[in-house]
Amino acid sequence: MKFFYDFYLFFLNKVVASIPSYTVRHFFYKVLGKIVIGKFTNIQMGLILYKPWRIVIGKNTVINNNVLLDGRGQLIIGNNVNISPFVKIFTAEHDLNDPLFKYVEDKVVVKDYAWISTNAMILPGVQIGEGAVVASGAVVTKNVEPYTIVGGVPAKKIGHRNSNLSYELNYRKYFH
Repeated sequence: MKFFYDFYLFFLNKVVASIPSYTVRHFFYKVLGKIVIGKFTNIQMGLILYKPWRIVIGKNTVINNNVLLDGRGQLIIGNNVNISPFVKIFTAEHDLNDPLFKYVEDKVVVKDYAWISTNAMILPGVQIGEGAVVASGAVVTKNVEPYTIVGGVPAKKIGHRNSNLSYELNYRKYFH
């Protein structure tokens, strides 16, 4: 059984992720991966997935190239969310203080209008509030309040974002 699961992930993460058409990739992600993908959402090339059937992505969301989405503990991404290149969102880890290195999972939620910038990392159990911004390279270990800008390692509040957001992300390349 493990052989088939490993092949399934290989197929999604190497073959499907390399197809240069978002329409074809979305088809495979929805049918084989069982990912819920909202209308007008764009997932670019290079996506890496763990347990994709536990991932829900809202409408008008952009998942840029070379992003890792971990569904093991469940991942929910809202509407009009921008996830920049090389972002990693984890929902599982090991308890470093457990003598047996216990494996733990915890849900991650990214609310509407959030922006996770390039090379940021979100750790298990975190909620990113509506309209929040995670700066490039930040490592988020705790919840981020709505319309808050965080940065650093570990991420800390560095600013506040305007709260009257009403844009719809519709960024789309036919071959990317």
